[in-house]
Amino acid sequence: MSEEQLIPTPSVFGETGNFLLEREMGRGGMGGVYLGRDKMLDRPVAVKVMLREYGADAEFVEKFKREAQAAARLIHPNIAQIYTYGIADGMPYIAMELVAGGSLDQLMQNAGASIDIPRVMKIGEQVAQALRCASDQGLVHGDVKPENILLDANGNAKLVDFGLAAMQKNTNEIWGTPYYIAPEKVKKEPVDYRADMYSLGGTLYHALTGVAPFEGDDAAAVVRRRFEAPPVPPSQVRPGISPQIDALVLRMLALNPAERYPSFEALLEDFRHVMASGLTSSGTGTSMRLPTAQGGRRIVMKGRKRFKVKNLSEGEGEDAPFGEEPFEGEGGAVSSKRRTTMMKMTPPPDEQQGGVAGKVASVIGITVAVIGLVAGLLVWYVVADKNKRAAEKQAQITRNIEKARLSIADIRKNALKFAENFEDFANKAVKECEGPTAQLKRTLAGKFDDALIDRIKPGPSAELLQAIALTNAAAAAASAPAGAAVAAPAAAPAAPAAPAVKIATATGKVIQFRDPTDDEADPMSPEHESYLKQKAAWEKEQREKAEREAEERRNAPAAEPAAAPAASSLATPEGELADVLNSAVRETSGLWERAYACQAAAIRLRHSIDGLVAKIDAARFDGDDEATMANAARFSNEVHDEFEAIKASDEVSKAQKAIGYIQSKGKSVVKQTVDRLTIIQKKKERDEAAAAAAAAEKERQERLAQEKQATIEADNRKIQEKFEALVTAGVFRQLNWSGAMRQLQATSDEFKYAESQNAAEALIKKVKMMATVQEVFVANCKDYKFMKSKLAGHRIVEINEKEIKLVKPDGKTPMKLNWVAFYTKYHGNLNELIVRFIEKGKDSSKLKDGKRLSLQPWADAMMGAALTMQIICSDDATAAGRAEQIAQNAVKLLPEYLKHAQAIFPNVNFDAAPAE
Repeated sequence: MSEEQLIPTPSVFGETGNFLLEREMGRGGMGGVYLGRDKMLDRPVAVKVMLREYGADAEFVEKFKREAQAAARLIHPNIAQIYTYGIADGMPYIAMELVAGGSLDQLMQNAGASIDIPRVMKIGEQVAQALRCASDQGLVHGDVKPENILLDANGNAKLVDFGLAAMQKNTNEIWGTPYYIAPEKVKKEPVDYRADMYSLGGTLYHALTGVAPFEGDDAAAVVRRRFEAPPVPPSQVRPGISPQIDALVLRMLALNPAERYPSFEALLEDFRHVMASGLTSSGTGTSMRLPTAQGGRRIVMKGRKRFKVKNLSEGEGEDAPFGEEPFEGEGGAVSSKRRTTMMKMTPPPDEQQGGVAGKVASVIGITVAVIGLVAGLLVWYVVADKNKRAAEKQAQITRNIEKARLSIADIRKNALKFAENFEDFANKAVKECEGPTAQLKRTLAGKFDDALIDRIKPGPSAELLQAIALTNAAAAAASAPAGAAVAAPAAAPAAPAAPAVKIATATGKVIQFRDPTDDEADPMSPEHESYLKQKAAWEKEQREKAEREAEERRNAPAAEPAAAPAASSLATPEGELADVLNSAVRETSGLWERAYACQAAAIRLRHSIDGLVAKIDAARFDGDDEATMANAARFSNEVHDEFEAIKASDEVSKAQKAIGYIQSKGKSVVKQTVDRLTIIQKKKERDEAAAAAAAAEKERQERLAQEKQATIEADNRKIQEKFEALVTAGVFRQLNWSGAMRQLQATSDEFKYAESQNAAEALIKKVKMMATVQEVFVANCKDYKFMKSKLAGHRIVEINEKEIKLVKPDGKTPMKLNWVAFYTKYHGNLNELIVRFIEKGKDSSKLKDGKRLSLQPWADAMMGAALTMQIICSDDATAAGRAEQIAQNAVKLLPEYLKHAQAIFPNVNFDAAPAE
């Protein structure tokens, strides 16, 4: 769900402004993490910034500081290094080493059940080494979990966030993640390094198998399970995990800390054994012994007859007789003790009569057959192993190419986002100038001619005009005929369609022609040809217009010095007023020069970004071989370096300095001008007493109107805050519709004006809409069988206002769910009922009176479903998008409902309603 950023990016941050925050990397309940650059040391950093409300809490600030100090003392290759700590703009922050390879949690999500076992064990070994370092310094991490294990570019683990270690002392709270928290922490017993060992064991279990060691319907149930029974061995969840890994992980997850490893050194010793010979189940237990090239028996056979078989290590010496299965020692060789104690057996009389030749031939035949069998096994093993290695190599090549493609796509997305943010930043600089400029014009109005006052805002600077010329020249080149282009090499991939041409106006704003419709986008349609002609004509017109404006400004005569005001303007010395005007013009010119510089920088940066994006769009990596992999990796590094060079350019730092100057200087310019004019104005106030009385009456009337408006706005805020308080208090998550409506109605009864009462009625209508969703379910869902998600296969046998009674997939086992549990825990099944009985309700859903939902009630139910997703299911990352989709579908089928829908969802773009 998208929210406004805690800190807009790009922006300067830090106590000394030493960090340039480029983009937000992640968001949590306590703050956000930003990708930044340390300008002093010129290196990338990750900046963790906490909310201002925590900055106002002295106790929290002290704990946060201890977290930074504790982590900063840990110097280890598998621990992310803390660089500095501070408080800026009321927000505590720490700057730390940037670990850009994602997290173990992301790796688990991407790989799923096919995650590479050796890689997981290597990561676990590295985290154990990091925890040993912390343990040696008396620190307990306190929250080891996949999200806190980051991976660098080489895939090495970096442990982050020692927050719980710094905050665990002097508190009665339990900190940890339910899936991985140690039992002794739950019982509030003293904890040591073995609690971290337990959490690491749970993390390894989850990563290896794809499921947590303990599951439950809620956090309390998950925690309780570890006290009821030990976890199932990982190998029973995922075949292929070796018994050695089972033993290592289960010992780490021992309920009693004393039964876990006595130290991280002992744990690491077992890790080394597993990494050496126990990574897969095929390397353990009984396996086939292939024949050796040197001494020992080639094979052992049991049979009814007694034979003599030569021992190959003894050459042509004495035969080794046997008449029963020999005792085997280490490695499968026949025990020497057994050979020396066995007695030579005499064949029965009938066999003695058969002759020696037959016996020898029989032995030789059996031996040759056995040798052939073993040789065949060897050939099969070699071929299978070769094919396996080739397949693994090809799979790795394919993965690497895909990683390169994803990396290039991320660079493209981030580059465009960076350009957009920087353009917003430049626009902010212009607005910062427009404010004081407009205020000065209002202040000077009536004292000078309008032509003189217009000098307060100068025309575009030469730097801005040059940037515009650069952009328009590039636009002209992009729209040039294909025949004018230089021929590409024969081996180069086909270039994509030319990007939309952008034109920079004299004000620095970048515009472009409208996007094509569906028919116009079809290259084979006549509409497409017509669209191209219209687009070319528009681009030509815009370029000529921009060039004319720039030429006119370059040729404009220099402004004359400020003329003295007319004798009728003010009865004060002319020179004093002229000095006020000239001073204001001079100061505002300096502000606008910097604002235009920001715009020029944004245009040049956009030009560079567009070039980079065009380069990325033209690249093709369609092969699946090593050459394609190498080219993709090289290109990924190339565009990455190019993007980093763009971000590190002087344009960014210059723009930061410019807007800082504008913000500080703009206010002082206005204040100085106003102060000087105030002195002059006082001399005139005696002659304007009558006008002042009339103005006072007008002001009184306006004040009354403003007071009314202020009251309405305050009441509107009050009812909105009441609604939001009900959301925060979980009233809607408890489905207490009547209680919520009573509280909203009680608040609105105090309102004086109809405008505020109408606002309250709109919020009450929202509650009624959400209640309608439950009513539709109660009226229609009996005998419905869920098709997917957690309740797949469950059938509703009874449903009422209090609960839902189901039968599990076995058709026998009953199950009860109250509505609160269903709404909060089974989002997927809730969405399934919305789709079946509300979104499709206009066609088939039945209400209590047996009628099909008409369009108006259906639209209300749709809005209620969208609000349910937005408010009650807000903990689901996909709920906000689903809410927008439901609301857009309602408007699409009932266009006259648009204004009503916009009032309920003011932030939803109903112009882009999705297909049904």
